[in-house]
Amino acid sequence: LPTGEAYLEDLLERMEQAEHFIFMEFYIMAEGQLWDRLMDIFRRKAGQGVEIKVLFDDFGSMMRMSEEAVEELRRIGVEVLVFNPVHHYVNRLYFNYRDHRKIACIDGDTAYTGGANIADEYANLMERFGYWKDDGIRLEGQGAWTLTREFIYMWERMGGAMHQEHDYYRPHGDAPGQGFVQPFVDGPDSNPISSAEDAFLQLIGGAKHMVYITSPYLAIDESMEKALCMAAGSGVDVRLMIPAIPDKKLVYLVAETYWGDLLRHGVKIYKYTPGFVHAKVFVVDGREAVVGTINLDYRSLYHHFENAVWMRGTDCIANMEADFQDTLTRCRRVERTKESIWQGKKLLHLAGILLKFIAPLV
Repeated sequence: LPTGEAYLEDLLERMEQAEHFIFMEFYIMAEGQLWDRLMDIFRRKAGQGVEIKVLFDDFGSMMRMSEEAVEELRRIGVEVLVFNPVHHYVNRLYFNYRDHRKIACIDGDTAYTGGANIADEYANLMERFGYWKDDGIRLEGQGAWTLTREFIYMWERMGGAMHQEHDYYRPHGDAPGQGFVQPFVDGPDSNPISSAEDAFLQLIGGAKHMVYITSPYLAIDESMEKALCMAAGSGVDVRLMIPAIPDKKLVYLVAETYWGDLLRHGVKIYKYTPGFVHAKVFVVDGREAVVGTINLDYRSLYHHFENAVWMRGTDCIANMEADFQDTLTRCRRVERTKESIWQGKKLLHLAGILLKFIAPLV
């Protein structure tokens, strides 16, 4: 599902078909046109006896989700939990620990994840930072179970109760397909180990021909930077796609401090000129891929609860590679040989260098 519009439309259509349960866990849930459509579905499905659970992050949704909207959810029969309420944890270290996951599960047989949240900009119903490029993936059959299970674990961790035994929520059958998929999660529980970073390093290190990466942010540690440089230096076609219009300018300044070394070692960097690319995708050698919620920054790799799907030999990998190539036609390549990245930007360069030291907090 190569755009936020396609991803969210597909999700809403599948929710219309729900007969048993709908589980949703998102970093951002915001009132707007998309929310109004979601509420219409919730009203109908709750009236039909469908079990609906909604979990959203308080920091991600604050100022965009009113108390009245939450109360309306509960009034129509939706169970709601709020992750890590901000007012409880002011001045506490784990204020930084946010639920950045995006998971939607329907009747056990279908599950979704990707970059898109439940807010109008992700479907380009409103404009923020130009055109918003996002994507996501739909899993069917047995591949959906891990995402459903992880939602259940988080729900219970937050004090929520399940109406049935866990096995009730399992898929009912298989879905046709080829290859392998493995959804996985990561979070601060496993610090200082980052399962997500380990997966990315393994993909980069094992690449023979190409590594295509789409990420809205770039604040990586030495091991990730070295892996990208080594892959490119050994002849692998390493391409990194980032936004041309950033949503967080300070974070973008940090990202630019990495460009010099990456470019010198042969990594190709492309700016998505229509606006903001929010997708988080790895495609390696046309046979392996990861898509999910994980950004290439310290927050995603160490502070946030995240999720993604690793796949090998599946049909959709070719579609992901084709989407990357198509999106490149709307990108501008960063050419260090033709332009100095920091020409005329000495103060910004200095700011970026200083910010790099506090990148884990940006």
